[in-house]
Amino acid sequence: MIISRTPFRVSFFGGGTDYPYFYEQHGGAALLTTINQYCYISIHKLSPFFKHRFRASYAKTETVLKPQEFQHPLVRECLLHLDIRDGLEISHVADLPGRTGMGSSSSFTVGLLHALHAFRGDRVTAEDLAREAIHVERKRVGDDGGHQDQYAAAYGGFMRLDFAAGPKVTVKKISLPADRLRALEERLLLFYTGVEQSSENILREQKQRAPQNAAHLMQMKSLVDEAELVLEDGRDLDRFGALLHHTWELKKGLSTGISTPAIDQAYEVARRVGALGGKLLGAGGRGFLLIYAPPDRREKVLEALKSCQPVTFLMADEASRIIFKS
Repeated sequence: MIISRTPFRVSFFGGGTDYPYFYEQHGGAALLTTINQYCYISIHKLSPFFKHRFRASYAKTETVLKPQEFQHPLVRECLLHLDIRDGLEISHVADLPGRTGMGSSSSFTVGLLHALHAFRGDRVTAEDLAREAIHVERKRVGDDGGHQDQYAAAYGGFMRLDFAAGPKVTVKKISLPADRLRALEERLLLFYTGVEQSSENILREQKQRAPQNAAHLMQMKSLVDEAELVLEDGRDLDRFGALLHHTWELKKGLSTGISTPAIDQAYEVARRVGALGGKLLGAGGRGFLLIYAPPDRREKVLEALKSCQPVTFLMADEASRIIFKS
């Protein structure tokens, strides 16, 4: 048996500029971190006594004779991509629900590829895993989306990503003193909105609106530079919160489905009691709401948003890794 553990991520700035249709012309950038919430994938060689040759357990269970028969597109295409022919049982569990803006699909893909490579005895780098996950998700499956989540899951940690035509992705780890990192964590709150749904429609609309969105996306890209300076130059962290508010206002202009009345109301309630900024994670319309609030206003925000479920998290400098192999 082999078990991989792959982190989820929180994206602060630059979301949307990591799409090839944008960064191939203008370049892209993202500032994000992985957190101590994980996706676990276990694989086990199946004995020949079963009628099926492959079994996958996630939100439901599938048993098939050939990988191409799987309905789950990521399971199917990961197995086909690596030409896995030995019978396998695959199981997935996670600390957070999927389709909620935390990069869960890419964490799943990176984690499954990592476990399958370990099963084959392959040595792979973080770059290998990121690029393979992008290939599986964007080419083989054909999902719309960007390229930051795969790099976050494969490399782990607090990072800046820069995207250029090629594609060429540069990974820069953000190294902050421990007290600075803890101070930022103390000001970040995460709330689950309770909505789980695919972001494909939103992503498709953003792609269609690419020419109209270019100016907004250029501004969102520039905020990556500003936020990085705030963190690394020891500036007042409240500026980070104000920049989050700015990027959220820009992001809502990218598509009609980015936010909902309920999410807007929750965000405004948090702002009224002292939050300085925040954003909905992922493509929008569902999932987790990130809020920046100074420590003396933290409890007021928690009380004001008591209808939403808070999620305790810490930033984690851990990439996808194999945690068990027998």
